[in-house]
Amino acid sequence: MFCRLSSRPWVCLMVSGVSLTLAAQEAPALPHPGPKPAESWAAEAQIVPLSRTPGQVLVFDEEDIQRYGSRTLGDFLMRELPGQVQSQGGPGLPTHIYLGGTRPQDTVILLDGMPLMDPSRLGQDLSELPLLGITRIEVITGSPGSGPSGRGGTIALFTGRPNKPGATGELAGLGGNNGQGQSVAAPGYAWAGGYLRGGNLSAEEKQTTPTERPYRLVTNFLGVGQSWGAAKWSLGWRSTFLGVPQPYQDVTDFSRIYNPGRESRQRGDSGQLRVDWGLGPLVSLETSLGLARFRHDQADEGLALPSHFEGRQTRFQSALHLGFGSSAGLSLRLEAQDSRQDGDEDPAISGAAKGRTVGFGLEWHLDPLPGFRILGQARATQDRQSLLLGSTEQEVLSGTGHLFRLAFNQELGGGFRLYAGGGGARIAPTIIQQLRNSDVTGAAPLRMEQSTFLQLGLGWGKGNWYGKLQGQQQNGKDLIGSNGLAYLNQDRVRVQGTDFAFGWRTAKKLGLEAFARVQEARDLNAPEGQQFSTAASQRRPFTSHGLKGLMGGSIVQVEVHYTLQGHQYASLGDCDCADPIPTIRATQVVYRDVGMSTTVQVGRHWTLIWRGEHLLQPKVDPAEWVAKLKDGQNDAFVVYGYPAARPSYTFEARFKF
Repeated sequence: MFCRLSSRPWVCLMVSGVSLTLAAQEAPALPHPGPKPAESWAAEAQIVPLSRTPGQVLVFDEEDIQRYGSRTLGDFLMRELPGQVQSQGGPGLPTHIYLGGTRPQDTVILLDGMPLMDPSRLGQDLSELPLLGITRIEVITGSPGSGPSGRGGTIALFTGRPNKPGATGELAGLGGNNGQGQSVAAPGYAWAGGYLRGGNLSAEEKQTTPTERPYRLVTNFLGVGQSWGAAKWSLGWRSTFLGVPQPYQDVTDFSRIYNPGRESRQRGDSGQLRVDWGLGPLVSLETSLGLARFRHDQADEGLALPSHFEGRQTRFQSALHLGFGSSAGLSLRLEAQDSRQDGDEDPAISGAAKGRTVGFGLEWHLDPLPGFRILGQARATQDRQSLLLGSTEQEVLSGTGHLFRLAFNQELGGGFRLYAGGGGARIAPTIIQQLRNSDVTGAAPLRMEQSTFLQLGLGWGKGNWYGKLQGQQQNGKDLIGSNGLAYLNQDRVRVQGTDFAFGWRTAKKLGLEAFARVQEARDLNAPEGQQFSTAASQRRPFTSHGLKGLMGGSIVQVEVHYTLQGHQYASLGDCDCADPIPTIRATQVVYRDVGMSTTVQVGRHWTLIWRGEHLLQPKVDPAEWVAKLKDGQNDAFVVYGYPAARPSYTFEARFKF
């Protein structure tokens, strides 16, 4: 949503849209000292300078990730995208992204180019995605992305490889208040044409209110790569276990139940095999096969005992990239995906749902004049979904989907550039929606969702100064929402927002940045005066703004930030059994976040980091929560009815070799 201070000023203005195909390269190497790369790995089918691609992209490197000590993608993006990322306030509790104001399921998550989406979720829970081994993050907004959805945008995660021959790696330990403890071990070894990397992260932390067990996270990864002639092979595997206390068993207008022993557990495993062939100076081919499995033990809203359910996903994709000199290119893409969901957190729902998608996409770019670029993207799919109830398989959807976008970027001189793009999409419902509807007698068949989108932006950079002004709008038709009993095509929603950023940055790590966003999600089905207060339009703060400052040198570096999320409409916890439609109200408090980090480089190998975060909110105990004593007084809860995370102070020591 805004430029990173740790980027060079002119890099902040190089923002991008979302591609329908993936970049043709192996996982990028670890960032080297000096300026950050002024290019995007995921905004288009092939690596592109950020100043040339039409749209918005934010690039974060390993230094950004380690400075804040974020364990998961949700922790990191809560700070970087205020107002577009929402969390329930405690470690491990669900964190969802509303990128550009759209729904969580409209943003696709890529791991080294492979979509990674849990079939049991309506949008990936960002708290379930650890950042161990991730060295680069790209956040791309305002256009469709690759994968099964992506109308809201794409978040692309990349793993790295050792940046020099021989043995390398790091060891780290962290401690802090709230019972925080964390250890990291991530060794690596590189040789001529190949590398081997691995790592483990183990962490725990107390929940925001007392529970029988703390939050626990254990994650491991392994990556190996080798070049043989013109082919580059890479194999990656990741495994994660999460134990998350969820003591807020019942949260309604009429009752609250606090259960300190209630928790959820999640185990996830994913792997990917990828081959990149350089077939000629201007021709390359990439092929990937990915598998993922997500196993959950989680209690439904209002229940104490967990249910077991799991999702699986297998995906194949291949892309051929053709270059025509330096001013034109074409990429062709073939993909196939099989998803399956067995069971649900609601124990009354049994059986399984299956989804199969076969797709073909193309992308072309043309630079007919110096400083002017045209980008076209299109994708067509054949979608089939079925339910497995006992020994019977019943097809519930068979249809065609599409995504298309046409955009341009024009460099205007004087440090200015203008970009614009628009298009539309037709997307299948999720298989978890189909499975949950199977338990509702008389539920209408779900149809494909449709949407259109438009983006317009102006960027500027001159010397140490930079700025940005961007607006986007999306209109949805036949969007699928819940009426409290079943999912149905009902919503016509218009989402629009405007981003602003202005900053100053020197080459000696000194800078200041101000940013702001205004947005709305309007339910066009609702009567006048209620269009912002329905389930289709909630969870989007109308305004958010903040400041970031960076100061330091080669040894000591200090970063401080302040953000404020304004008023919004939100539901009060869960649905009440007597009334399945949740109560949605305007929150009268705002979410304020103050934080800082101080990094000290000690010699060649040691780095010490002090951090402080969320310094404004008061503590809430279970009795106060049950009695609702601090509702409307706590200025830092993100989800109405849930207490906010307590102030956090940590110290971390890292040793790199």
